[in-house]
Amino acid sequence: MSNVTFKLRQKRSMTRLLNQGRSILDYNFDASAFIVPQWILAPPEVRNAMNTLQYRAMVAVYGMKSIMVVRDRRYFELCPKKAGSIVYQLHQSSMRRLLEWKEDWNFADPTLAAAPKIPRDALQFCVDPIAYGKFTCDYTNRIDGFMSGPFQNWRQLRMEIGHLAFRLMSHKPHDYNEWCVWWEGKFADDMWKWEVCLEGLILPTWEEIIDDVYLMINDRVEDAQDLANSFYISTPGVASTT
Repeated sequence: MSNVTFKLRQKRSMTRLLNQGRSILDYNFDASAFIVPQWILAPPEVRNAMNTLQYRAMVAVYGMKSIMVVRDRRYFELCPKKAGSIVYQLHQSSMRRLLEWKEDWNFADPTLAAAPKIPRDALQFCVDPIAYGKFTCDYTNRIDGFMSGPFQNWRQLRMEIGHLAFRLMSHKPHDYNEWCVWWEGKFADDMWKWEVCLEGLILPTWEEIIDDVYLMINDRVEDAQDLANSFYISTPGVASTT
């Protein structure tokens, strides 16, 4: 591994730690998290509002899942469809093969042979910063619509329920304290499990995604240096076909 590649790998690993959270696709929505425990003497208005909150949270979670599915197509969106059907299909199949490659070597069983790398001639890519820029624009619009719509609706009702509980229960300090312990404790922790996934929706920049492809080629393709180097485009707007 060259010194440049090593430094790039360190840089991208750190960036992923800072910019990417858990994947919402791994989260299973738990409707029971919205049920106020029976031992908490919450008024019917509060319990009924929690039913509505559950629905809004579900809409937000599945909205995030649909956005993540779009995000997961980012590598395929490097190639513009206008490049031609054959070029576009070759990029799609090559990118899919690169992403699906798995290393068979197992630390616990070092006698297991390493998986053969992908032959250099089996891959053909076409990458264009303009195509990825258009994808980024569309993706950003999706995020903006989600944050100002389903996610804002969820957050707004959550805040309103907090105020409602205070208005209806604060005259009974013991009951209200038990509510607060649950609302600000277990319930908040359960919601954090999917809200933290927002960080994972961040889309890599053009430079970052090209760096990712560069590193994957270095790791997964036989005699890959020339192919990997071709991903660094010095002139904006010029597609690189390899």
